[in-house]
Amino acid sequence: MKTAQKITLIAVLFFYSLSLLAQTQEPMFLIVETMKTMPNKSAEYEKNEREIWKKLHQERIKRGLIVSWNLYAVRYPSGSSVAYDYVTVTVIQGLKKVENPWGTMFTDAEKLLTKEQYKRGMDIGDLRNLTTSTVYYGSDFVAADPKATTPSRYQMINMMKIKNDKWDDAMNMETKIVKPMHVEMMKTGGKAAWGLYTQMLPSGENHVSDYVTSDFYNTWEDVNKEGDFKKALAKVHPGMSAVAYDKKISDARRLVNRELWELIDFAK
Repeated sequence: MKTAQKITLIAVLFFYSLSLLAQTQEPMFLIVETMKTMPNKSAEYEKNEREIWKKLHQERIKRGLIVSWNLYAVRYPSGSSVAYDYVTVTVIQGLKKVENPWGTMFTDAEKLLTKEQYKRGMDIGDLRNLTTSTVYYGSDFVAADPKATTPSRYQMINMMKIKNDKWDDAMNMETKIVKPMHVEMMKTGGKAAWGLYTQMLPSGENHVSDYVTSDFYNTWEDVNKEGDFKKALAKVHPGMSAVAYDKKISDARRLVNRELWELIDFAK
């Protein structure tokens, strides 16, 4: 009974969220797809994405179907036993466009590519398996340089599970407690940006995470270059101890997985 109640609550929250999003001005959604390449096919797969599929994504951008497309290699974890080694992130503006993010592109692909390119593009399934496809809602984002036009080279992906179904507590913790710290620490650290992404589909208590936060870095050296935490805490949350800060975080969610992605190519 308790499990059924939880599933019902999650469903209600999801559809309520969709109704709210439909009333706002063109929210951002991300379709995140994970890929597992066939043995010894990584280089060929990357070439296929960069030389053929990227052209189609650029056309999608021109047609207003998507905002951007990024291709990442998963640097950590790595090895033959990992579930996926590449990730594509497609950003879409507006809930309606999520329903059909390709438009008539598959019909028009033969006109946009040469016969050889079209055949190679359609044969991409010989190079990799599409393992998962997930839709996220772009809940929040802040950048050290809001005018930056090139995506950061690295992303540290933090997958979070909310404790005790306390969505409001977790979101308030991320946006009101943690986000201001990231903003302050960006002034002295190596972080280029921070993002918060709520998982929309698929959903339910059996999934590994409920939402993701992402730390963006422009260089490898920046990944381990953090700002002055103690100084930032004293400025942003006067009177709050480091122990109290950590407790607010741990009470709201738990970190279930962390991955490091490296940008391979993008269309914008």
